[in-house]
Amino acid sequence: PDDKEVMAGRLGLAAIAVAAWRLYVRCYSVPLVSVIIPAYNAMPYIEKAFESILSQKGIQTRLLQVSVYNDCSTDGTKEAIMKWADIFRSRGISVVLGGMSGQRRQNCGDGAARNHAVRQANGTYLCFLDADDVMMPNRIVRQLRIARKYPKAIVGTGFYREPRGSTRHYTHWANILTEKMLYLQQYREITIIQPTWFFHRDVFSRVGGYPENKGLNDLEFFHKHLDAGGLLKKDPEVLLMYRYSNKSLSWKSSRRELLRARIRPFQRRVLRHWDKFSIWGAGRDGHNFFKALTEEEKDKVVAFCDVDAKKIARGFCSRERKLAVVHWSEIRPPFVVCVAMYRTGGVLEQHIASLGLEEGKDYWHFS
Repeated sequence: PDDKEVMAGRLGLAAIAVAAWRLYVRCYSVPLVSVIIPAYNAMPYIEKAFESILSQKGIQTRLLQVSVYNDCSTDGTKEAIMKWADIFRSRGISVVLGGMSGQRRQNCGDGAARNHAVRQANGTYLCFLDADDVMMPNRIVRQLRIARKYPKAIVGTGFYREPRGSTRHYTHWANILTEKMLYLQQYREITIIQPTWFFHRDVFSRVGGYPENKGLNDLEFFHKHLDAGGLLKKDPEVLLMYRYSNKSLSWKSSRRELLRARIRPFQRRVLRHWDKFSIWGAGRDGHNFFKALTEEEKDKVVAFCDVDAKKIARGFCSRERKLAVVHWSEIRPPFVVCVAMYRTGGVLEQHIASLGLEEGKDYWHFS
């Protein structure tokens, strides 16, 4: 054959090799990031969530995977998932679906649905997206950069709520937390909200997945992660629209259930190291905190403190226990603060700061 035929043959082989490689990458390569979506009666918002995946910039679509678990939806969610699965595949994004057979009669809850979605996915990194939320276009690439640097971290982001103004105090608090505050205020609430979570798959494996009881499973996952020495990191930029819903399981949980779920990790990681301590706040929150303690822990409480002269004069009585309520200026560390932050016009924060103590060592905020 002449040179032209040889060249044509080589070009033909090269084209075949490129096509074969592309087919291999599309069919067999492991995605870098799996977007994890549990879905239960998520219409009409789920289509906006799906659109926000297509809007992601700075990452090739072949590196993405969408993993959806349909948790017995009855409102058209299943049909929307099937439609969008075709759209994703046409854009080069791999898709894995679960819960589409319709064999289940009762939904299993968001914790179990997330576990299903994670376990059917095979991405190295997991990006969690609630079916009614919307990601900003640079969410994945920004969180991926942090997660690669800190593979043992839960990585969060800033967020805004829709409708605007929903849970105003909580949203403000969560968005102003510095990296240090993510740890120092871990017992008040989850300092990195679940809808913004992004982490290496090993984080999920180390914790063992979400508890599958229909309750505060994100709170339990968060504290098991910290028990295991996990890290907390956050990109402060607003990268998620977090939709407000009063149907959330955290809203359905009673105050008692929430208190117990929050106090257990505090008992494991803090109280067992204290021989004695005081409680700042002789009001409802302080009383409820005391009641939730074990008998052994109650024996460690030496006093309450407060600013209210009537409470100071009355003291604290609970069955066979009577404790003094001292003026806040007389409290001695260590102590736990059972008065809500940012609700006293800065007075609480000023009083604590004036004592010159170290948060996370001499005292912890709980309320």
